[in-house]
Amino acid sequence: MKLFTTLFFFSFILIDLSAQTFPNTRAQLDSVYAQNIKMSKLYGVYIPKDIDDAHTRISQMTPPDAIEKFKNAPDEIEVCRKLHLGIGRWMIVNWNFEEGSRLSHYLKRQGVLHPDDMAQFLLRTYYRKLNNLPDNNSNIIEELAVERKKTVEK
Repeated sequence: MKLFTTLFFFSFILIDLSAQTFPNTRAQLDSVYAQNIKMSKLYGVYIPKDIDDAHTRISQMTPPDAIEKFKNAPDEIEVCRKLHLGIGRWMIVNWNFEEGSRLSHYLKRQGVLHPDDMAQFLLRTYYRKLNNLPDNNSNIIEELAVERKKTVEK
């Protein structure tokens, strides 16, 4: 009975996936991107418009004790790397960095091009904001670009 229930459930998933169409050409991907960057919500999730809006959303979604722990971490880069597979991945998926969103488009115009770098950039700038550290966006962008280049060359 358990096997039947499992197979029955998965058959609906397969039927649902077969009914979806995914963009598979550059023109289709560009069209999806052009639509996404105009939207304030994608798949029911609010998309921040800029860095400050993203920081506000992170603050609203995160428990105060977790924010305090993040703020008090001794090393900006290390704590942001540790959070990458948690909140960083959440941002990449839910704020639609890979298919495009108004936030990813904003970050690309700032020079942050890769979805993983976008998440790191937002975490690092949030850490700096919480700790009243100087705005260092251009240096962070340059550091992320150098690291990305090293990763690609491997």
